[in-house]
Amino acid sequence: MRIFMVIVAVVLIGALGVGFYVYRLMSDMNSFATLEPHFDGTCTQVAGFAGGTEDIDIDRTSGWVFVSSFDRRAAFADPNNAPRGAIEVFHLNDPDAVFDATPSTPVDFQPHGISYYDGPEGRRLFVINHPADGAQAIEVFDLNWNRAGRPLLIHAETITDPLIVSPNDLVAVGPRSFYTGNDFSTADRGGLGYMLELYLRQDKTTLVYYDGEEGSIAARGLTYANGVNVSPDGETLYLAETTDGALRIFDRDVETGALTQRPGAEGLLRLGPGLDNIDVDALGRVWITAHPQPFKLQDHADNPENLSPAQVFMLTPSAEEGGSVAEIYLGDGSLASGSSVAIFDQGVMVIGVIFQPNVIVCRPTHPHVVGG
Repeated sequence: MRIFMVIVAVVLIGALGVGFYVYRLMSDMNSFATLEPHFDGTCTQVAGFAGGTEDIDIDRTSGWVFVSSFDRRAAFADPNNAPRGAIEVFHLNDPDAVFDATPSTPVDFQPHGISYYDGPEGRRLFVINHPADGAQAIEVFDLNWNRAGRPLLIHAETITDPLIVSPNDLVAVGPRSFYTGNDFSTADRGGLGYMLELYLRQDKTTLVYYDGEEGSIAARGLTYANGVNVSPDGETLYLAETTDGALRIFDRDVETGALTQRPGAEGLLRLGPGLDNIDVDALGRVWITAHPQPFKLQDHADNPENLSPAQVFMLTPSAEEGGSVAEIYLGDGSLASGSSVAIFDQGVMVIGVIFQPNVIVCRPTHPHVVGG
């Protein structure tokens, strides 16, 4: 009887421990929070894309906007027969005129994070690709122009590296160099290791620096490394940790690519759960998009009728504690569900979403307040 009572006590304690952990996790993920949507301006939905618009970048000189478009629900349903993704383009002054600028190479194209590079060597677009065979690749496209003056992407090369195992977002810092975050330490999305990393929020992921020849670990001990970008001068790198709700800020050596995280609150800002992609505007402000209730994002992935709230922060960098943060947009998901990226230029904000075949174009009532 005594052994039986001990077993019962152990089971009860274990159940209480699991229950407390689940409650704490849901609380940390804002599952019980009441959101109050707001945006000082107007937003419209622009359709016509091949799939979810997970990442967006812009050529700020010309105003052309590049969109990583892919039907992720179709890929989840049948990974081996997913429709080919695309890089779709529109001009910031005419967002309704969307066209596909993707060449036929590579044949198996499932785009994820993208990064536009404009340097003395030329203009290029770097695209993370997750082909159906499980390989992880960075596709590099040269940017050219057709006779109508529209962007035309020409596939230049495919870059792979053993350290790039589960890339989510990337930022190009040279004609062949970039940083990319592994959101998991494994590419096996259905395995036990993946589940443990996700729900126990293990700090096992890395940021990889590819210097043009080979990869190296630029930062480790990260919790779901996701959005990454650099300041206009290249001397500061910003990295979002999704399940930890943190924005890390690093000083960057532009010659070697080495990173040094700033101390204390200057180098680690707790913004809330579900941080996703990052854009840095022409004035150096950092735009961070988030899923403020991440478990609703999973529900939205399973069923498009389940909405996932959208959130956009703007960080104005300064020497004090990393800078000041403002919540620019908070939506209930009825317009932008599953927001993954927001870019800002010329007084216009464009929000991308993971599963919906559209973008959301927002115009602030007072654009000068957020940069004009």
